[in-house]
Amino acid sequence: MVRGRVLSCPAPMETGGERRHGALAETLLRYLERGAHANVSKLLGRVRPEDVAALLDRLELERGLEVFRVLIRDDPDAAGEVLTEMEPARRLALLEQLTPEQVAGLLERIPVDDAVFVLESLPAALHDRLLELVDLRDLADVQTQLAYPESSAGRLMDTEFFALPETATVRESIAALQEKRDVEMIFYLYVIDRDGHLVGVTSLRQLLLSRPEQSLAEIMQRSVIKVHVDTDQEEVARHATRYDLLAVPVVDDQNHLAGIVTVDDIIDVVKEEANEDLLKMAGTSENELLYEERTLKVARLRLPSLLLSLAGLLMTGVLLETFQSRFAEALFLLAFVPVIMGLSGSIGNQASTLAVHAFAAGRLDRGAGSLAGFLVRQAKVGAVLGVACGALAGLAALALRQNLWLGGVVGLALGLAILLAAVLGAATPAVLSRLNLDPTVVSGPLLATVNDISGILIYFALASLFLRHLAS
Repeated sequence: MVRGRVLSCPAPMETGGERRHGALAETLLRYLERGAHANVSKLLGRVRPEDVAALLDRLELERGLEVFRVLIRDDPDAAGEVLTEMEPARRLALLEQLTPEQVAGLLERIPVDDAVFVLESLPAALHDRLLELVDLRDLADVQTQLAYPESSAGRLMDTEFFALPETATVRESIAALQEKRDVEMIFYLYVIDRDGHLVGVTSLRQLLLSRPEQSLAEIMQRSVIKVHVDTDQEEVARHATRYDLLAVPVVDDQNHLAGIVTVDDIIDVVKEEANEDLLKMAGTSENELLYEERTLKVARLRLPSLLLSLAGLLMTGVLLETFQSRFAEALFLLAFVPVIMGLSGSIGNQASTLAVHAFAAGRLDRGAGSLAGFLVRQAKVGAVLGVACGALAGLAALALRQNLWLGGVVGLALGLAILLAAVLGAATPAVLSRLNLDPTVVSGPLLATVNDISGILIYFALASLFLRHLAS
């Protein structure tokens, strides 16, 4: 299934789909104003769940809730699908207006992995209340998947898969496929032994091209690309990408086939992880998408990163105050502080972003050699950029003050600051990754603070060495 869980960026101009959604929203509003709920129900019945979710996102909360209640009453199966497609903040706002019994009724009507996804996206209090009702409604599969680690293959997998015993013939397998109606997607035919162990896989193409009397054991591929239920979802996505798979089988400790992760879920994972990294690098989290209409909650989510930035800036201020008396006769040196801080911060952010991206893609997890090579490359790039920017800044300082020593100090300090920022930006994610910490956090306030302080220290240290030449 495809889920609306990612950031959406507004287009610079309205597209055809946007205009269509706008027209549908206007029609819905006219029906609602007249109380024509039957017409609302008929209109929704002609629209895909993804488009209904987009319509609800456009409407005011009160109107959206009225439409959603009509959908629950007349087509609860469609309401469950719409629920999984909505933006997180709007989904939470609607669910908080429904009774827990109504929400649990919707969860009954959607696939288990979708129900798990919806439950995971809810605040802890509502999540726990719904789990109690899920237990009462005998949705044991939901409880089972929620027992797996967060962001694992077990949480992500679809338990409604299709598998046949290795003794089945091609003719029997095709007949079984034709009779199967409740499987969401069938890309591959998985083969199990009599104890339920995953022993092979074959494609539908291979099945159709084989002789009817052949057994699956004869045509299957025994080397199966699979993952464990505890495997992180990022690793599942990497497997699918590396081997060009449309689905990845998930097995337990005994190699029993527990479920499959399909390509639409894999795309969701890639988008989700990319957005999660982007938000962390900006100093916030995914929860901001959930509470985007709650000012105090969003402010509380952003506050820690801002406090870290504040601490860094206060430390920078202390350094400036410390050196101010020493440079009383050369206060013009402070004019170049923003140059040192700004450029070193930009280079450090570029290097750390590349490092985080490389770790996410698995390119730096192949041993010490790949990491060392990456660090060396970033150091070389930093050196080249340091020489170029340092030379230009030095020439600018020389032109402003007609002082060759000042040009040399500014140019050398900026070059060293850029080189150090590139090395720190590339190395810090690696260090945090080795410590099993999230490397994305360094691309925000933490790395900026470190780069600011190190750049100023380099600049002021060089200025102190040549102060008598600078003040003359």
